[in-house]
Order: sequence, then C-alpha cells, then structure tokens
Amino acid sequence: MNDNYTSIGNIFLLKEPMGLPKDHIQKIEDLLQGPLPKALKNYYEWCGGCKDMNSAQDFLLTLDGRYGHYAFKNFLHPDYFAFYVENQCVYVWGFKKTEGYAKGDPEVYESSDLGKTWSPTGNSLSQFLNSHAYMNFIFSMEYFNEDFVDATEEQVQQLKEQFPIIENVGSPTTTTNNNNNNNIQYLQPYEDTIIMIQEGVDEKYELYYSSRSKQNFKKINRIILRMTGFEFDSESESNSDSD
Repeated sequence: MNDNYTSIGNIFLLKEPMGLPKDHIQKIEDLLQGPLPKALKNYYEWCGGCKDMNSAQDFLLTLDGRYGHYAFKNFLHPDYFAFYVENQCVYVWGFKKTEGYAKGDPEVYESSDLGKTWSPTGNSLSQFLNSHAYMNFIFSMEYFNEDFVDATEEQVQQLKEQFPIIENVGSPTTTTNNNNNNNIQYLQPYEDTIIMIQEGVDEKYELYYSSRSKQNFKKINRIILRMTGFEFDSESESNSDSD
C-alpha cells in the first residue's frame, strides 16, 4: 500500500491495491491534458476502486459515474480540476491546474457556486483524501450511531486523552464560511473503530462513531454515552456483555 494511504487501506481491509483501471486513469489524465499530481494518481491506483471508501457520504469523481451520477463531465472548470463532490453537489473540491503536477501534493480548493469562485481549504490533496476516507468509513460500516451525540469541550478532551488521534488528516468539511482546518478530528480506539469529532454550535461538539466489530462498537458506545450523561440499567449492561 502507498505510504500516504496505508492507514485508510488498513481500516478498509485492503490487502492489495483496489484501484481504478489503468485505462480509466489515463483517460483522466487526457481530460486534465497533463499528468496527475502524484498524490491523486497514487490514490486512484491504490484506493480508487473501493466503493465504500469513495461513496458512502461524499463522492470521488470518475469518468463513468460509478459512484452515482457524479462524473467528471458535470464538473469541468477552466482553471481548477475537480475530483471530489459533496453528496448534495453543493460543494466541489479540486486543485489548481497550474499547481497539480509540479507540487505533487497540491492544496485543495473548494467551490460552492458551481465553480465560479474557489477558496483554499488548507488541506493538501493527500490530507483531504485521507480525511474523506475516514468520514466515509463512519457512514459505511454496519455498526454506527445513526444520530450524533452532543459533547462538551471537556468531554472531547477526555476522549482525546483516552484514545489516539489520527495525525496528518485534514478536515473534510467545508471551510468557505468557517475558515479553519480543525473543525473535524478523528480518533481510533481500535484498529476497526473510528470516532469523528465535529465542531457544532454553542461551543458543543458532535460525535459520530463506527466500527466493523459489534463488540468494539458496543464498548465505544457505552463509553461515550456514559461520559455524556446517558445511563445504562443493569439488564442492558448484562445483555451487552453477553453479545
């Protein structure tokens, strides 16, 4: 697995590359009229064919719209090359064509007005792709909290002290109207489990969490709900432990 994407490959259980076909990648370069940035080409080669990684919440653009109707032909812009789109098509993300290949891992820009204006996100391309992969993991696993849990800053700090923070990952949320790169963070309590911490309103945070394992999901669910004030009766505790 490519070094930039080893962690996301592991959490999606990719033992070998699950990329887009070589001819598909070549046609994308033809569309760009030049070589792709190394960070994006590596992602296409290693992870571009993993459906859950690229379409559970927001979507990787492809030539054939294999992840829904989100195909390159709908997002062509003269100065920016769009490669990812938000699930309602309100936001689209791309890189400057003049920066792409030369920088290798260029900064990602976003547009919310059909490509008329673009704003920097503060994320490199590899940071952005990693962050979206973790977000898509949250929404693609069988075991996840369907409604987010509200938490205070103190409670979030408790989680950060208890579980490792995933480093060098950008924020996948929009930054046009909230220009910071820290409004989402990820924790990884277990190798098959992710917690997403998103800044909310009124100094609150929203917690989303997901796991491939029912047992580990129950552990995290219990920790978070107890921490945020929910109570478990003795019967539910016993049933949870016996599953």
